[in-house]
Amino acid sequence: MSFFVWVSVSSPRERVRPQHAVYLLGLLSLGLGIVHLLTEGEGFGTVLEALVICSLSAFVLFTGYEFPDRPISRAGRWRAVRLAVGVTVAFALLALAVWSIWMLEGHSDQFSFLLSFATALGATVGIRGAIHAVESEERLEEAEDLTKLLTINQRVLRHNLRNELSIALGHLDNVESADRSTDTSEDVRVIRDHLERLLETTDRTREIVSIWNAHRTVEHRLTSLVEERIARVRETHQDVEIATRFEADPRVRSHPALGRAVEEALRNAIEHTPSDASVSVTVHTDSTGSAVLEVADTGEGIPKHDLDAIGSPAETPLVHTQGLGLWILYWTLKASDGTLELVENRPTGTIVRMTFPTEQ
Repeated sequence: MSFFVWVSVSSPRERVRPQHAVYLLGLLSLGLGIVHLLTEGEGFGTVLEALVICSLSAFVLFTGYEFPDRPISRAGRWRAVRLAVGVTVAFALLALAVWSIWMLEGHSDQFSFLLSFATALGATVGIRGAIHAVESEERLEEAEDLTKLLTINQRVLRHNLRNELSIALGHLDNVESADRSTDTSEDVRVIRDHLERLLETTDRTREIVSIWNAHRTVEHRLTSLVEERIARVRETHQDVEIATRFEADPRVRSHPALGRAVEEALRNAIEHTPSDASVSVTVHTDSTGSAVLEVADTGEGIPKHDLDAIGSPAETPLVHTQGLGLWILYWTLKASDGTLELVENRPTGTIVRMTFPTEQ
């Protein structure tokens, strides 16, 4: 099997964070309200107009203050900010259109209030609406992920566990029915092998669930982590040559199971690659400054039904993975706000590529 992994994870140490953009939006609205108050006379009506604008702006600023505590991913927060900015601009353009109509009718003295109020209202409606929209979208995505996870576990219970137990029980019948002169060591060996395989399956299933349940991230030196996992794999695969090319040692933040996922990618590449084929690991940074980890081999490639299973909303009877290794990779990257891409290697094999924004 050829395996090439690409993971993309957002950095929590960005110099400009999502809440900073919300603060800027609120300060822009507040500034327009203050300018309106200072430039449009000293009447009580102007004071009330400025008070309305400043109140809306304060609501936006409060939203920025509570923004980091919202149950939204970092990518979702930036998406909410972009939506809010879009709504604010739309409201401002609408105010400009209304003012243009008024100007044609000879009533052009309300431009300052109209623009300030529309901007503040657009920022308020935009950020609050965007937050709820993104939260709903992510909750729906989380529900779909949970459905997929439950389906995987159901398939394991229905198929893998049943098959392993059936074989073990069949050989156990042979042992029970054999007389004292019959050698049953082979039956005992088969029973042990299938029970150990069953234990490994349940351990992997539990591991996938624990990955999905964990919501924290940790910082890694990517090259150091990869070198450590390569050393562990070489302990059990001493005859396999793993070529490495490390052009950088970037700092990344990801799910704590990243090391386990890297090791899984390495073992998949080795176990599905002929002894005379090659396995290579590369760490570098791309043109955008993101860290890239690549695990590639020239083996038999990942079966199409496994690729379809990873990309589909849920496993089905005709779309499922034979093993759980790919799901360990998938859920680790999913929990890291990353993506998993499996690419065909040329001339044979598969390429799995992981890409991370670097820590500042």
